[in-house]
Amino acid sequence: MKYADIIAKGKALGLTDLELYVQTNNGMNMRLFEGKLDTYNEKSYFGIAVRGLYEGKMGFAYAETLDNIDELLEKVIQNAKNLSTTEKEFIYDGSGTYENVKEEVADFGKYSNQDKIQMLQKLEKSILDSDERIKKVSYCNYQENAVVAQIINSKGVNLSRNLSYSSVFAGAVAEANGETAVGFSGDIGYEFEKLELERIRKEVVKDATGTLGAGSIETGTYPVVFRRSVATELLQAFVSLFSGESAKKNLTLLKGKEGTKVFGDNITIYDDPFVENAIVKIPFDDEGVPCHTKTLVENGVFKMFLHNLATADYFQTASTGNGFKSSVASSVRVGPTNLYLQPGQYTFDDLLKSMNSGIFVTEINGLHAGANPISGAFNVQATGYYVKDGKIERPITLFVISGNFIEMLNEVEMIADDLEKRFVGVASPAFKVRKLKISGK
Repeated sequence: MKYADIIAKGKALGLTDLELYVQTNNGMNMRLFEGKLDTYNEKSYFGIAVRGLYEGKMGFAYAETLDNIDELLEKVIQNAKNLSTTEKEFIYDGSGTYENVKEEVADFGKYSNQDKIQMLQKLEKSILDSDERIKKVSYCNYQENAVVAQIINSKGVNLSRNLSYSSVFAGAVAEANGETAVGFSGDIGYEFEKLELERIRKEVVKDATGTLGAGSIETGTYPVVFRRSVATELLQAFVSLFSGESAKKNLTLLKGKEGTKVFGDNITIYDDPFVENAIVKIPFDDEGVPCHTKTLVENGVFKMFLHNLATADYFQTASTGNGFKSSVASSVRVGPTNLYLQPGQYTFDDLLKSMNSGIFVTEINGLHAGANPISGAFNVQATGYYVKDGKIERPITLFVISGNFIEMLNEVEMIADDLEKRFVGVASPAFKVRKLKISGK
């Protein structure tokens, strides 16, 4: 059945406005262990979600097949009848200008599964051969995905976007003097032969062997450099601060502070659906609203929240094109496209060289439980290195970093120029914080 026919059928049943959100996802995952293929899975998914206005209330239903459209539409109507919430929902009218985005198409279809297995074997062997202290490659995975999302509604919207990519990730265990440590890394991209296996090897081996024999650190206040991956994790944990949904629910300290200087002068944060570094270029959100570049923070001044249609209506403003679903079956929430901290002019080495006595953080644990996006507070266990006179002196572990995200972004002294070349969703370069509380021995 054509999607236009589904809309016509729904209108005949009394649904005044309808929206179809359709997604297909085809992919593959393989895992190597000790040189042999250990896991191989293919996936092929289809899902359709229908929203429809019935007697002034918005109903919703979804299915994973088109075999029972009549039943699906009846569920939409029944769910609308049973709806008790007074929350407004909207179907987009298609106004606005859509950017013409070049969709990159991954080339993994040109290569056989044997090519991909041999790539993993090469990576696994190179990691094992790098250092005698590497005792095991704990995982060596390759994955590919091809996703198509379509939005068709009764107001004339008919949109489609495509995303395809492949990725490879590896982890290893190092051992010496009865102690073990782990390292991991990965890459993601469109071109199979340009996946950076050598960089992955170096990072896995360096992380695993570099933290062997890690000791403790004295409790105190130290300057801290966060590796870009850790800085990204922290930014991701507090991204809801910038959500209009959080503002509506009074769950962000930034509410009412538009136009106010909240962060340090060197902090600028963008949400850019078209940024070159991002794997995903997003011309429209999951409500069909055109996406555009937003400056959320400029030189420390908080400028704006991200909105979907519902939060935009609540605050009497326009949607920013940030209405997204976590799955076909889920409701639309507010989320970023490609949100990132603007890189600085310093090299990563410049950050380390600037510390007389400080800490370089390479890994944090417990962020999910240890971060409070409402208050901005965080308390996480970490691993890294003690830095003396601008040089890494020794590995350290099992120390706890405590602080407040907003306060921390007022204490950033230096920002590196090392924003990830290819990222998904949220990213940050490495940065140096003037001081943070460290709990050690």
